[in-house]
Amino acid sequence: MAIAGNYFEEQLLKDLHKEIIDGELLIDPESIEYFSRLAEFYPVLGSKIQWSEVPGAIELKEESADLQLSAFSAFFKKMVEIQRLNGRVIYIGDSAVNFSLLSSVDVFVKHLDAIFSIPQHHYFIAEDYSWCLVFTMEGDMSFGLPPCFFQALNIISRNSK
Repeated sequence: MAIAGNYFEEQLLKDLHKEIIDGELLIDPESIEYFSRLAEFYPVLGSKIQWSEVPGAIELKEESADLQLSAFSAFFKKMVEIQRLNGRVIYIGDSAVNFSLLSSVDVFVKHLDAIFSIPQHHYFIAEDYSWCLVFTMEGDMSFGLPPCFFQALNIISRNSK
């Protein structure tokens, strides 16, 4: 696959080979567009979402590097369960993998270990940007809905009174 340009990209594509061949997972050679669009929905400072400005954001941290892989997987699965996340998801990394992946939540759940083993920040975004999950190399795990969602709810609530 010509898209792989470094060790991490090659390994990830190797791990996802079956889903790629079966058409369950699509590769987009670009990720910058997704990062730019993310900033339209979430408050961003530099390259990070400012979770303190996201109403109702859920944030956890795993200090131990040895436990991060399992903690990240558990947090992802818990958010899928309690938030009822489904549909098509965009996956982007911020350094080691330069392409984006598009697939279902279920496909990503099967490959979390392969994804989280890559040393970079990991972003999982609903295709319509209605939610975002972020995992950092420092052990931060965050989930949130875009602030504009809450603003829209406030407007609807005020208009219904």
